[in-house]
Amino acid sequence: MVKRILFVGLCAGIMASTLTFAQRGGGGGGKGGGKGPDIPMGSFTQSRLDRLATQLNLNKDQKKDLKQVFDDAQKEATPLHDQLAKARMAVGEAVTSGKSPDDVAKVCASVADLDAQMTQVELNALVKAVAILPDEQKQRGAQMLFATTRGLFAGKNWNEAQ
Repeated sequence: MVKRILFVGLCAGIMASTLTFAQRGGGGGGKGGGKGPDIPMGSFTQSRLDRLATQLNLNKDQKKDLKQVFDDAQKEATPLHDQLAKARMAVGEAVTSGKSPDDVAKVCASVADLDAQMTQVELNALVKAVAILPDEQKQRGAQMLFATTRGLFAGKNWNEAQ
C-alpha cells in the first residue's frame, strides 16, 4: 500500500513538473526563454494546393493546371456564395418575423436552388481536375478530389491553408 501511494505521488510530481516546464515554454528559444535556438512562432501549414499536389504526386504543370481549374471555379462560385449568405439570412428573417409556412418554404427553396448551383460548380471543377491526372492516377485522385471539393469554394479563397 505504501509503495502504491509513493508511486502515485511520484507520478503526480512528474506530471506537475512536466506541466510547469511546458507552460514556461521549455526554457528555450521562442518567446522569452532567451536560451536555445530562435525559432519563429508562425504557422507552417501548407496551402490546399500544396497538400493536394503532394497527395496526388503532381508535377509542376499538373499543379499549375489544377490551380487554374480551382481558381476559375472560385470566380464562378463567389457570386453564388454571396447570394447564399443573403438567402440564408432571408430564411432567418422570415422565420423570426412570423411569416407563413408557405413564405418560409419559398425562401428555403431559393437556398436549396443556390446550394444546387454551388454543387454544380464544385462537381464541374472536380471533373476538370480529374481530367488533368494521368490515367494511372485517376481512380485514386478522383476519390481524393471528390472528398476535397465539397465546400471548397465556400470561402473567398479555396487555397487558404485549413
